[in-house]
Amino acid sequence: MHPVSVSLHPFTATPASVLIPRNAAVRNSINFAELGRAGRSNGNLAMNSIQNPARGSETFGTEDFTVGDKDAVVIVDHGSRRQESNLMLNDFVDMFRARTGYKIVEPAHMELAEPTIKDAFGKCVQQGASRVIVSPYFLSPGRHWKQDIPALAAEASKELSNIPYIITAPLGLHELMVDIMNDRIMYCLQHVAGDVDECKVCAGTGKCRLYS
Repeated sequence: MHPVSVSLHPFTATPASVLIPRNAAVRNSINFAELGRAGRSNGNLAMNSIQNPARGSETFGTEDFTVGDKDAVVIVDHGSRRQESNLMLNDFVDMFRARTGYKIVEPAHMELAEPTIKDAFGKCVQQGASRVIVSPYFLSPGRHWKQDIPALAAEASKELSNIPYIITAPLGLHELMVDIMNDRIMYCLQHVAGDVDECKVCAGTGKCRLYS
C-alpha cells in the first residue's frame, strides 16, 4: 500500500477579535517547566484546546474518521545527537496518549537516534495494530516529510507483511500554533521580568534573557 499524502489547504488566520480571551490569571498559571508531566493541565492552550472546534477549523467534522482500537499512531521527529531533545519526544508522546486516550502511540526518530520508524512500527504490531498512522512532529512539509519519512515507513511496512499505513500532514500552519507561540513569548517575558523560573526547554542554558 502506498503512503497517503495529505494536501495542505491555504491558511487563513483567525481575526484577533474572535480569538479566545486569556486573562492574566490564566496566563500567569502557565508553567512550561511542568510540560513533561503527562496529561497535566497548566494553562497551555495547545493541550487544553476546545473539544468542539469552530466550523472552518481543519479538525471540524472528523467524528466519522476517528482512531480505532486497531489503529496505532507513530509520532516521528527528526532525531538528535542531543539526548535531551530525544527524550522530549517521549514526554510529548506521553501527553498525547493521555490527552487523546488513543490505545497505541509510539515515538520514533527519523534518524540519529532510536527508536527508529521501523522499531515503532514493530511495537505497534506487537500491541495489535492493523494500521499505522504516522504523524510527523515537523513544522514544515519539506524533504523529510515528502521523501525520507515515506521511504522509511514503506520499508517498515514491507517487513511487517505490508501493514497499511497513512502519513499525515506536518504541524504546519494551524491556528493553534499561534497560541503556542504566543504562550512561549508571554512566558519568556515573565521570566525576563523575574516573575517565573526558566521553562523546561531553556533551563540551564541561559538563553532566555534580555540581550543588549
